[in-house]
Amino acid sequence: MQAKHWLLLSLTGLAPAADVAAHHSPAMLYDLTKEISVTGVVTEYQLGNPHMRIYLDVNNNGTIEKWLAEGGSKTQLMRVGWTGEEVKPGDKVTVRGHPPRDASQHLIHMEHLVLPDGTERFTEDIRYDQFQRRRPQESQGQP
Repeated sequence: MQAKHWLLLSLTGLAPAADVAAHHSPAMLYDLTKEISVTGVVTEYQLGNPHMRIYLDVNNNGTIEKWLAEGGSKTQLMRVGWTGEEVKPGDKVTVRGHPPRDASQHLIHMEHLVLPDGTERFTEDIRYDQFQRRRPQESQGQP
């Protein structure tokens, strides 16, 4: 009986750790010092957790490449008006953001999405360029 209680308590204690381990900085996968732009045709769009994802077919000189554009979290994006109906398969869109650290991967950390009608939307939770500009000030003791 005690072994069952110990096991239950151990597993319950590990549950929050799994959530923390799942959260990561985009700097792990993407080079936040560079920006690229990719235009392609949407094959799938998910406004989901943990991140918004747009799967694209990108024509690179006659060769179709499968790309994944990853944006902010569903919760944050819904707070600023995202509904999940912004794009659909077949739409031609342009995404701007950060390239992957591994240049062989067809990934982009999407910060901006240009919709088929030309409207541009911010697609992240935080503007990393603004955050980076504040870091030196904070390290010097300034707010």
